Order: sequence, then structure tokens, then C-alpha cells
Amino acid sequence: MEIPPLPKEIEAAAVTAVLDGRWPELRRRVRAELAGMDDRDTDNLTTEEHRALVLDQMRLLAATDGPRLGFAREYGGGDDIGGSVIAFAMLGFADLSLMVKAGVQWGLFGGAIQMLGTRRHHERHLPDVIDLTLPGCFAMTETGHGSDVQVLRTTATYDAESGEFVIDTPHQSARKDYIGNAARDGRMAVVFAQLVTDGERRGVHALLVPIRHPDGTVAPGVSIDDCGRLSAGACAAGGVA
Repeated sequence: MEIPPLPKEIEAAAVTAVLDGRWPELRRRVRAELAGMDDRDTDNLTTEEHRALVLDQMRLLAATDGPRLGFAREYGGGDDIGGSVIAFAMLGFADLSLMVKAGVQWGLFGGAIQMLGTRRHHERHLPDVIDLTLPGCFAMTETGHGSDVQVLRTTATYDAESGEFVIDTPHQSARKDYIGNAARDGRMAVVFAQLVTDGERRGVHALLVPIRHPDGTVAPGVSIDDCGRLSAGACAAGGVA
């Protein structure tokens, strides 16, 4: 079969329309929002300068519709999971650091609260997660156990007298590792731990654990170590929820 010759010129707008598929207006809107952000070369920035830049970009994102699309409408969201995925993926064309930090905040942290929490958690936290008033983390992975959730060693023991869960890192291999947003900005973490009540293990559960005060100082009983230049995350170990 004879293959027809390719056209000498390809209409960029036509190709864009095909590649954009569904949600073309959303894609155009995200492109416009990204074009208005600080796009300075980050190679010569210090770690602190780079993190500050990405946080500023996150604040700009929080003022747009993209981050809220995947959340329930009753808490300020858009009830549009597909649109949320598209808005998130578009960030990767501009800045992977921004994409990862946004994914941690609105995908992992906010998503865990929405999917694993109760109405009480939703009402109290989701609006603040959406508008970035509450920066958070997803503390699942451990140094010695990776993301093999069923064998995580962090424990959450319920203390009936105080009405608190005591989060414990029994040894170094049980510390939470590679936790995005924890190195500087995170205030709260969704911590995956083995639940213990009445001396018996009840399986893995997720708990909301404050890791910093509003002024940025680390909460009592929590230790945080920075993973370094090539990671946006940190290592963290236990305290009291």
C-alpha cells in the first residue's frame, strides 16, 4: 500500500487539540497558570531557596481550581477525579519538583484524609488541606520495610487513660523514610502504623499526627532529619498523636 506523503506543514493547534483529548479547556487553563509562575533557573539555587520557590508556586496553585478538583464538593472540592489527574499531570511539563510537592499535598495527604478519614476529619481538615493552610505529609514508607504495608513496624498504641494514641518507632528500621513535604513545610502527617489496643495488634491503620507547630518548630516527641539535596523529603520518628 502506498503511504501518502506527509504535509509540509503541520498545524500546531490541530495537533494540540488531538493530544489534549478530554478536558482541553482545563489543560489550557493549567498551561496559562504555569506560564505566569516564576520560572527562574533552579540549578544555582540553594536547597532552601529552591524549597521556598516551590512553596510560593504551591500557594499560587492553591488559589486556582486544579488542587480542589479531586475533593468532594461539600468541602470545597470539584468532584472531578479525572480533571484532578489531568491538572496534576500537566504540572510535570513545567516543574517536577512542583508536581511532586502538589502530589504529596493534595493527592497523598489530602487523598488519604478523604478516603480513610471520617466526616469529622473531612470537616475539620479538608478545607485547610485544599487551600494549603494545612501542609501535610504521607508517612507510610519505612527505612527497613519500604512500602510493604503489612509488615510496617511503627505502632500506634491506644492509651485509654489519656484518650491518646502513642505513636512509637521501636527501632531505626521502623522510622518513616523519604517523606515528601516533611523536611521543612509539613505540619501534619498521615502515619501508617500497627494499631494496638488492649495489648493486641489490630492491623495497619492510618492516623493523623501533628509533626510541627504552626510556627514551624518540630512537635515534642518527633524527630525529623533532612534527606538532602536530591530529595524533597525527610526521615521522621514517633511521638504522641
